[in-house]
Order: sequence, then structure tokens, then C-alpha cells
Amino acid sequence: MIRVSFRWSGVEVNAFAIAVGLGAALGLFRVSRQRAGQWLDAGLIVLAVSLIGARLGYALFELAYFSVHPVEVIQIWRGGLSAPGAIVGAWLGLLLAAAIEKVHVLRLADWLYPLIPSVSVATWLGCWLIGAAYGSELPAGTWWAVQSPDLSGQLAARVPVQLGAAVALAVFYYLMETLVPLPRPSGWLSSLALSWLVLVSLVASFLRADPMQMWRGVRLDTWVYLVLLVPFLGLFAWLNLVARQKPKGTSPVV
Repeated sequence: MIRVSFRWSGVEVNAFAIAVGLGAALGLFRVSRQRAGQWLDAGLIVLAVSLIGARLGYALFELAYFSVHPVEVIQIWRGGLSAPGAIVGAWLGLLLAAAIEKVHVLRLADWLYPLIPSVSVATWLGCWLIGAAYGSELPAGTWWAVQSPDLSGQLAARVPVQLGAAVALAVFYYLMETLVPLPRPSGWLSSLALSWLVLVSLVASFLRADPMQMWRGVRLDTWVYLVLLVPFLGLFAWLNLVARQKPKGTSPVV
């Protein structure tokens, strides 16, 4: 287990921030290779609003605490981000960027697709490095268990939730980029990528052991992932139907 941290301007920067920062940088680099970097500003907008959404989502999950300490909502450096909030924030940031750039939102979503693999994989790896989103403990000697800490730093053999999610995302996105023929309808690529991200996060939520408020015996983030899966998967299914119905020899891009 590698734990990396340093202090910058009085703020401790941990391994999670480093991992996500590197993932975002890689994603922006890949975006910059398209159209001479035309969509870099849009990518930065999406990342910024996604970060805001991640923090606000965490505050909503911990509403009892933040209703008493509202000022801490803006103190992102204190820790506490929500993946469902980040996904919602990214979509809102996409709508904002599309309005500013005066471009169709689904076209922009595909142009900014490179952000999804790198940021999502880096986020799960960052969670593993700091002991967030950890899995349930397993009996000693379980061959597929991974030694990982909880939020208190206690090491134990656990379900490899973070590493499993990171691998599932990385392999799927690699296969999607190398095997899927293009062109496709605008939004097809990004909606498939987001559907897979939400689905992996949904499955992972059933294996997680970190604290989370419950509703009807199910984690709140699990419910949110179920809700998010509907529009993303629905959009992908519709666009896939559009692609299949297009006559051969015509461009399926909309």
C-alpha cells in the first residue's frame, strides 16, 4: 500500500488528490489532441462543475452534519466527495459548456469522452490508496482478498472493490476504443461509457463496507446509481437503435 502526501500552502495533499489530478491531466491531454485543443476550455468547465457536484453530493449525504457546519461545505480540502454527485455535476457542466461553446451537447459529450476513462479509473485507484470505498472484510487466507485499509487506516483482507472497479473500467474502455467501429450517433460513445461507469459503481456499492446512510436497508448511493443508470442506459439504447436503423452507406452521426 502506497500512501503519498505532502503539504502545499498549509494544505495536505493526499494520494487521492494526486491520482485524480493525474487522471484529469491525462484526460485533458487526450482531449487536446482532438481539433487542436479546441475543447480544452469545455473540459475544464466539466471537471470544475463535477468537483462542485461531488462536494455538494457529499454534503447532501451528510446533511445532518453540514446543516450544523454549513461553512465546511466549501472547504473541499477537508475531504469528502461523492461519486454520484460528481457524475451529476459532470453532466450539468457539460450542459453549461455546450451552451457557452454553442455546440450540440451530445457532440460535445463525445469530444470530451476521453475524460471519462482516465478520471474514473484514477478515482477508484485513489480510493484504494487512501482507504476510501473499501470492501467488506474476508476470512484470513482468502486467496482473492486484497490487503487494504479502512478510513481509520486499519489493514485487513477485504473484497478488492476499488481495484476490481478500476480494472473493470479500464478493460472495458480499452476494448470499447479498440473494437467499436466508428462513426456512431453523437452521444453514443459517451452514453455507453457513462452507463458502464454507473453500472460498475452500482455493483461496487453492494460490496462496499464504508459507512453510508441507508434507506429501506439499502445504501443511499446505491439508490442514486439506480436512478442515474436509467437515463444514461436509456439514451444509449435509443442511440444504438438509431445507428442500427440507418441505411448502409449513410453517416449515422446526428
